[in-house]
Amino acid sequence: MKSISNVLWALTIAIAAATTTIAGHAGPLPMPPSFTDEVAPETVLRAYPLGNITKQAAFSHHGKAVRSLTLPNGKEGWVYEVGGKQARTYQHPTMEKQTVYETIPGSGVRSFTLVFDDKGVVVDVLYNEQGRHDGLTALQEQRRTRGSGADKH
Repeated sequence: MKSISNVLWALTIAIAAATTTIAGHAGPLPMPPSFTDEVAPETVLRAYPLGNITKQAAFSHHGKAVRSLTLPNGKEGWVYEVGGKQARTYQHPTMEKQTVYETIPGSGVRSFTLVFDDKGVVVDVLYNEQGRHDGLTALQEQRRTRGSGADKH
């Protein structure tokens, strides 16, 4: 009986140590803002906690990305799209109905791309409305905010 309690005690210690290691001793992660139509993109980009959100935390908060890609700088990106989608219901030959959300070209779709570093942490968020190369980045917005705050002092 004593050997079973020793094994259980060792297992409890191992689980506690693994949990502490995974958590990183840093406490809870900050909550990133959601990608929505209701909030201005600049507000989302200024509030995004860069350098703190892991892939696991991003997936837990934002869900599965529309697509993953490799950015020109070699970093991994997860693309999320907001707005501009219409629900359409189709009927299969089996008479089963399925609702899908379709994006209509030019319908004001906003895309947010999470940029991950080599350790799997969000280091930037790219924002676009009209396709590629016309948007903002979280780094730009956060530097601009810090710069304007520094000018006031």
